[in-house]
Amino acid sequence: MFLPRISLLTWILALALVSCGDSSRPKAPQLHVAEVVAGAGDVAPEVVERVRQIVATELVQLQEVFGGKKIERFFVHVHESRESMPEQLVAGVHEDAPGFAVLGRHQIHLIWGQMASTGSRPRGVVRHELVHELLDQYVGQHGNRMPRWFHEGFAQLLAGNTYLDAREDDLVWRVGTGSLPRLRSLAESFPTQTTKLRTAYALSYSYVAWLSREYGVSLLLRVARFTDDITSFGQALVGQTGKDSLQLETGWQNYVLYGSGAPWRVLLGSWFSLLMILVLPVLVLALIRRLSAEQRAARHLSARARSDKARAQEAVERRAELLRLAAENDFEEREDLDRLEQDGEQR
Repeated sequence: MFLPRISLLTWILALALVSCGDSSRPKAPQLHVAEVVAGAGDVAPEVVERVRQIVATELVQLQEVFGGKKIERFFVHVHESRESMPEQLVAGVHEDAPGFAVLGRHQIHLIWGQMASTGSRPRGVVRHELVHELLDQYVGQHGNRMPRWFHEGFAQLLAGNTYLDAREDDLVWRVGTGSLPRLRSLAESFPTQTTKLRTAYALSYSYVAWLSREYGVSLLLRVARFTDDITSFGQALVGQTGKDSLQLETGWQNYVLYGSGAPWRVLLGSWFSLLMILVLPVLVLALIRRLSAEQRAARHLSARARSDKARAQEAVERRAELLRLAAENDFEEREDLDRLEQDGEQR
């Protein structure tokens, strides 16, 4: 009786392990949940079909990243151009944005004309916006607690490209001078000015990518899942990594300066400007010498002109003096002649 009981217990444990393994394994992709439709403007059917194929392909890979979590139905609207869209829909969206997701509403809006004009790759744009939608569904009712910088950084990381051509190279000088915006200032919204917006996207991508390399994507998803109305994202990140926010940000900044290779890329990319800076003192000295030589030449010409004028004036005065003397001599000679004539007549 003892052995059969042990065998039965073994089979029960084995079935439990198998069932647990099945529950943790990603489920089959839910391709039917993404409804791709034509939006505003005259959108060609082949464009909608192309987007539908991209969504189906990328959704398979991204669902695995999010652990096969069940996805609620959402819509992908493909619009012809920004001008054809309702004004209230694009209000607050950057003018160069090729797409955006309306969080909490299960909507993704793609602007096909904007992709063509900015040279954005449709696959990268679609994947970026899908990450926004899936992350919002992943955290559920606490989606509004996700920092904007994490949303944008995570979307850029999983999409494999950056928005507005944001690069870590743009952060080097700001990190070195301490002029980077703080992460907490990017939690609710991003700036609208293009240069500052590019910096915000570059910072978000670089920081999230560094966290992913240091701790893994699964940890970042745990941090997102543990964020709620009581525990902020920052607190959950500290709890999962065992480091406070200052240590994390300092570690990331050290990576940007010393581990990313960005400073060398900046130097190589700016070699002509740096060369001009080095040559500038030589050019300034040459210019000063040139100006000094021209000033000396001008002074010499001016002195020579004054000298020539003085000599000419002296010649005029000498000639006048000679004429005066000649006139006086002629007058005296005439007086002598007149006197001699008078003496002759008297005799």
